[in-house]
Amino acid sequence: MTSGAEPWEVFARQDARIPIRHVGRVDAANLDDAVVFASTLYEEWKWADMFIVPRRAIDRLVEPA
Repeated sequence: MTSGAEPWEVFARQDARIPIRHVGRVDAANLDDAVVFASTLYEEWKWADMFIVPRRAIDRLVEPA
C-alpha cells in the first residue's frame, strides 16, 4: 500500500436480479482514486452495479475463533 492509501472493498453484480458479491479490493488515498482504480481493475466484466466501501467503514459481525 502506498503512503496515505487505504483499502477499499469492491462489490458488484452483473445483473440487477442477482445478489451483490465481493469482487476484490483496491488501495487508494481517496474516493475519486478508488473509483478510478476499481473501474479500471474490474472493467473486464460488464457490471450492472458496482460499489466501493472503505474497509474502515465495514463492521465485523463475527470474530474469528
